[in-house]
Amino acid sequence: MAKAMESFSTGEAVRISGVSFRNIDYWARTKFIAPSIAEAKGTGTERRYSFSDLLALRVARELREAGVSTQSLRRVVEFLRTRKGLTNPLAECHLIVTGSDVQVASTPEKMMSALRRPGQTSFAFVFDLARTLDEMKQEIDSRERKPPARASAPLPARGRATRRAV
Repeated sequence: MAKAMESFSTGEAVRISGVSFRNIDYWARTKFIAPSIAEAKGTGTERRYSFSDLLALRVARELREAGVSTQSLRRVVEFLRTRKGLTNPLAECHLIVTGSDVQVASTPEKMMSALRRPGQTSFAFVFDLARTLDEMKQEIDSRERKPPARASAPLPARGRATRRAV
């Protein structure tokens, strides 16, 4: 993983994030995703990005590929900066695209809309099939290692009168 003080040039950011130079330049100039290490200050200076910045660029690219418009991404980022006080929300949040909304997951069960109904919370349930299969396999394996238990069938009732239909 990248060192805490390591920085990356714009060219490295393009290669690592997969975002075009043109988009990175535009996003930096409009402060959508600005470099946190060093801004360009005139001719001959270079922007320097942190690892967290690269992560934000990559997340933005993947959200764009998932169909979220740049305008919608800007609204999500602005909402998270003001509501949650985050400086780099695309690198600090778990985001989920659900149809035409972007949800922020604070826990695996609790999500909050950041686009369609900003601040509206919802609760989600995701069935973890892989975990369930693993648990079942462990139960089967442990059963196979134990001696078979005697099946206990109910004993026939003694002394109980049976009624006959007349």
